[in-house]
Amino acid sequence: MAVQISDLEAILKNFYLGPIIEALNNQLEMVELFQKITVDWSGRQVVIPVHIARNSGTAFKPETGGLPTAGVQAHVDLNITAKYLYGRFSLTGPAIASAKTTANSFATYVQTEMEGLVTDTKIRANQATWTGAGCIGFIHERTNIAAGAPLATDTYAFSGNKDVAQTLQGLDSVGGVLTRLQVNIIRLDDYTLANAGVNVMVDANAGTPGQLVVTCGPASTVTLANMTGEYSAMVQVLTSGQVVLATGVYTADAVAIPLCAERVNSEALGVYANLGLKTHFGVDRATAANAPLRSTVQAIDVAVALNSTLSFKRMQAMLDEILILGGDDPDCLYAHPSLRQEYSALLSFVSATNTSLSNDVNGKPGKGDPGFSGYAFNGIPLKMSRHCGKGILVFLNTKVWAIAELKSFGMADMDGNVLSRVTSKDEWEGFVSWYYNMVCKQPNRCAILTGITFPGQ
Repeated sequence: MAVQISDLEAILKNFYLGPIIEALNNQLEMVELFQKITVDWSGRQVVIPVHIARNSGTAFKPETGGLPTAGVQAHVDLNITAKYLYGRFSLTGPAIASAKTTANSFATYVQTEMEGLVTDTKIRANQATWTGAGCIGFIHERTNIAAGAPLATDTYAFSGNKDVAQTLQGLDSVGGVLTRLQVNIIRLDDYTLANAGVNVMVDANAGTPGQLVVTCGPASTVTLANMTGEYSAMVQVLTSGQVVLATGVYTADAVAIPLCAERVNSEALGVYANLGLKTHFGVDRATAANAPLRSTVQAIDVAVALNSTLSFKRMQAMLDEILILGGDDPDCLYAHPSLRQEYSALLSFVSATNTSLSNDVNGKPGKGDPGFSGYAFNGIPLKMSRHCGKGILVFLNTKVWAIAELKSFGMADMDGNVLSRVTSKDEWEGFVSWYYNMVCKQPNRCAILTGITFPGQ
């Protein structure tokens, strides 16, 4: 009987075809964008003075009239402190020894873990670039929720990062009892709170991806019906708390649950937080005198209960608003990749009705390709970020942003060694760190358009 390959399994080696194939999405578009505008500093904090009001002592007067009343320039200080991002790995001595050369493995164990940790930590920073400080997205309906006895609930159209909200909700649990997210709802027409804060909860697992279920307790209301114009409201997670529904009893924060609060309070501020938080690095934007530090965050259509389709007219209106308030156009637009379908539909309509526009927005013949490349609007490039919220189009002026960096990103090696011995173990560990915060110095030069239709909502 001839020897078959199955008879040789015990002595044959596996042939592994390296290198290791990367099956994960390691795109770091936002970290790479903002790291280009890093400012190094040392000390307790960074102070950025901002000019917010002109001298009011100017006036036309008759020939014999008196001089106008003297005025003064107005300034405020943005006080930026660092947030601390870490990534950590550990490995045993035998693991290091068994895979210490590429002759026996595709890469050394240490190298693989270090490089993977660096990427993973940057991906965490990339996500926080949008949703830092617990700012998960925007609601834009004009519905009030009156205090309930014991509960009052409504469902709002939502644009944002519901997956982040679900992650935050999943951090804490109490004996299997349902937990909800305590939130602030910030009106972005005047930067006041639409609720009292502590007794308003949301369930990130309820509703569709384009909805947010908001619940009020007996002592709280949500007031959004009197928002002016087309403005949206931002939802900021504060913490998670216990909510008992089955017995008809509403209990907010009945048990101290720290993990969600620890995360959102420790995060660097992202785009949403910089443009939507009531207090901007120590400056209260609800104060009328500080209005120049407000941004424009509006819904594409507030007349309907659901999200609405994208339109060139509404995009142009946002550009006009930025020019009026800030005096400069944005230099890039950002959206979730799902918006590509909405924008392609707009371009397809224009192409069908206007022969001057080819299927390639770069002006080249389509050559039978029905898609589009090189997305742009008014010459401003439109870019995609998977961590940007769904149903959102962000107008960014990168010239007014900065990474305030107390310590640059990298492996911790203050003693000259990247790896440190774990006490009383044949084990070694290392960690990567970044001490920084992200600040928008002129929020009125940026804007967010919310409430845009996206697939699967």
